Amino acid sequence: MQQIRFVDTTVRDGQQSLWATNMRTEMMLPALEHLDRAGFESIEIHANSFEKKMVRELLENPFDRLRQARAIVQNTPLRIIRGRYLTSFQIAPRCLEEMWYELLGAYDIQEVRTSDSSHTVEHWKWHVETARKSGVDTILNLIFSISPRHTDEYYAEKTRQAAALRPYRICLKDPGALLTPERLQTLVPAVLKNAGDITVEFHTHCNTGLGGLCTLEAIKLGIGTVNTAVPPMAHGSSNPSTFEVARNARTLGYETVLDETCLPPVEAHLRAVAAREGLPVGEPLPYDAAHYIHQVPGGMISNLRFQLGNAGLAEKLPEVLEEIGRVRADFGYPIMVTPYSQFMGAQAVMNVIAGERYKTVSDEIVQYALGFWGADERDAIEPDIRDRVLDRPRARQIAKHPPEEITREELRRRHGGPGVSDEEMMLRIFTDEDSVARMRAAAGAPAAARSGGGIEGLLDMLSRHERVGYVRIETEGLNLELKANRPSGARKSGETVQ
Repeated sequence: MQQIRFVDTTVRDGQQSLWATNMRTEMMLPALEHLDRAGFESIEIHANSFEKKMVRELLENPFDRLRQARAIVQNTPLRIIRGRYLTSFQIAPRCLEEMWYELLGAYDIQEVRTSDSSHTVEHWKWHVETARKSGVDTILNLIFSISPRHTDEYYAEKTRQAAALRPYRICLKDPGALLTPERLQTLVPAVLKNAGDITVEFHTHCNTGLGGLCTLEAIKLGIGTVNTAVPPMAHGSSNPSTFEVARNARTLGYETVLDETCLPPVEAHLRAVAAREGLPVGEPLPYDAAHYIHQVPGGMISNLRFQLGNAGLAEKLPEVLEEIGRVRADFGYPIMVTPYSQFMGAQAVMNVIAGERYKTVSDEIVQYALGFWGADERDAIEPDIRDRVLDRPRARQIAKHPPEEITREELRRRHGGPGVSDEEMMLRIFTDEDSVARMRAAAGAPAAARSGGGIEGLLDMLSRHERVGYVRIETEGLNLELKANRPSGARKSGETVQ
């Protein structure tokens, strides 16, 4: 009887997909003891995209979260998810990446699951080798996408290239919930055949309502480890339910290596948190054919909905999703995973709000068109779109300053000097010195003070959003406008340019 094993995604992908990364550490920790006893192969605990959110909005130290989680979880490997670059949306020097892997080793984080947005072998190789030096195992993501070039032959070749690097595992990852049971019939055999003796995991989302069914189909086709979440952090745009996948796998004659009796307290705790905090719970979604056009991944759609709602533009979501599909085609069908999914999504939002396509672009889109993220990415852009992106003063300015590799000494000189610890320096690089200082100042404050309600809480939250330039409050007899206090000409990363 084939055994089916599970990787838990509840407190990482589950909360990222459904709660837009708003799960505070104190919400997470009570669940970890029960997850640790259940027999998961590993527990996803963090992603390198969390740092800005945690420091600036949750006022939490992400390294404290890792330390506290490691103190609780004694039996199960902890896993962090990351992209090509540690800073996600900017190109990071390798000395920073090396320092990060060393910290993971010091904190006894055993696994890192790494995405490269274009499956670039030289980037895979560097990450596998660098992680190994610090005693960290790498799972390489083989990210599914739909386009004229993402065929079975493409994935067979990428699997061979990944397996040749001897990673700990390969993960067939479907962040956009694009797979169907029919598509899996040829894809999974192609991947398993070329993976050799490297274990292949399966990871998908439920945006189209097919996540659980696809996971069972992957099991039937020979995959023995699957990624699932405990409700209420399953379903919706999150991952399939651990309970449902396990039950259905046993019905099909498989043995599930998991003690599910440990998990009801996790569900009860997180449902209570959701009710108390007014956070959504995952519910099964109906099939949505339009999803295959925009291909927005589960971890991004909740953030997109959240941000548009905060800006008073919630009704624009369908228009933005449609525009994402067009932008992706313009840019040569990049795989919709961090950071490329965010690049395409942000550009679509700009196009919709401006009422004119590519009137406004971000620095990251300019860098992409210049080839800073890769020559293949640059060359895949429609020529007229690339010309339009680059035909502006800001693009010509960025072109003069391509990314550079620097030494650790230079990195430290730029971010605090010799007296600053590696951890402190990395927090400053992820955010900025002022944000880290605010986070540390809040560390001793009561929880209620850190997340106040009413107008005070709203203004405090907005003040920590780097892209909020002003707040206007209008009621009967009151018209109040508050502007951000920034130096003249200052521009934060990610703000738009003409």
